[in-house]
Amino acid sequence: MDAYQYFYDTDGKQVGYTPTGGMEWDPRPGHMHWHFLDFASYRLLSADQKETVRSGKEAFCLANTDAVDYTVKNAHWHPTNTDLSTACGQENSISVREVLDVGSGDTYTQDLPGQSFDITDLPNGTYYIQVLANPENRLKETDHSNNSALREVILGGEKGPVR
Repeated sequence: MDAYQYFYDTDGKQVGYTPTGGMEWDPRPGHMHWHFLDFASYRLLSADQKETVRSGKEAFCLANTDAVDYTVKNAHWHPTNTDLSTACGQENSISVREVLDVGSGDTYTQDLPGQSFDITDLPNGTYYIQVLANPENRLKETDHSNNSALREVILGGEKGPVR
């Protein structure tokens, strides 16, 4: 399915749109809905911040699941699409409207498929998880400077099954 980004004036009237890539149906348990491709990507970086492992997670269903900061300019205090089961469509949908309002976020929990890195062969040490929003710059933004975030993680222990 093709994806488009729509633009609205302050009265809510659509004033334009642009193609932004595509959507794909995700049939895995815990998903079962349409995902927007290339919304974000996750990389595990070494201590010197070189890419070590890339996560397969690069597609998302967008819904206003969490209030992040309603004090920011133009925040929408009462978002509508707050439930993934209604915001992200069914397999036979011919269109889907996914929205992430100003001030809201969409939290994915660690138990959903695709939310991991294969660290089986990595040595112990310091690493960084890098989250890149809009990695292919397909979405139009007024500010790209906040599209990357790092979180330090330390791998330690001995190889073998976790007990």
